[in-house]
Amino acid sequence: MAAIAIVFASCGSEKQMTSSQPQQQNQRMQEGVSIVIPCVDVSYDDENYYRDLGIGTALNPQMARKAAVKEAQSMIKERLNGVVKGLSVDYSRAVSGNAPSDKVQGIIESEFNTVIDQVLNNADKVCEDLVKLQDGNYRAYYAIQISKKEIVNKVAEAISMEEEFGIEFKREQFRKYADEYLEKHGNK
Repeated sequence: MAAIAIVFASCGSEKQMTSSQPQQQNQRMQEGVSIVIPCVDVSYDDENYYRDLGIGTALNPQMARKAAVKEAQSMIKERLNGVVKGLSVDYSRAVSGNAPSDKVQGIIESEFNTVIDQVLNNADKVCEDLVKLQDGNYRAYYAIQISKKEIVNKVAEAISMEEEFGIEFKREQFRKYADEYLEKHGNK
């Protein structure tokens, strides 16, 4: 009799364990798996900087890093294109005076694009991480930042030297206008 009781007890407990395992797996599948992305916590804009994170995958670490840097630069530039367009339209309407506003707008956009390319090439690294994947490839995470003030100052300087502008360009007025505009419209 004692032997029979042990068999029933162990069968009962074994059944209980196996019936709860599928429930736990089912619950995990419904919830998903949390993935931690390196450097993402430091890749958000603030009042002073534009930031972004690039991710690159390649057979060697240098190529993965280079791809991640290019992606981060590209993402910032893409985001700034819309901001620059809006700023140039608004500012050119506000100050065009005798000059055609589309001419003023074109000059502002051209100078912004030139400055943004220069600044992005010298962007500050905020975070970098490298992971070797199971397939032998490398994945690089690279977060960069560029200063909003530096962009505005360099654009103001470049525009003030532009002889075709056709109006008296006031650097301080532009800096103030651009700073306020970027603060309102430039954060992701």
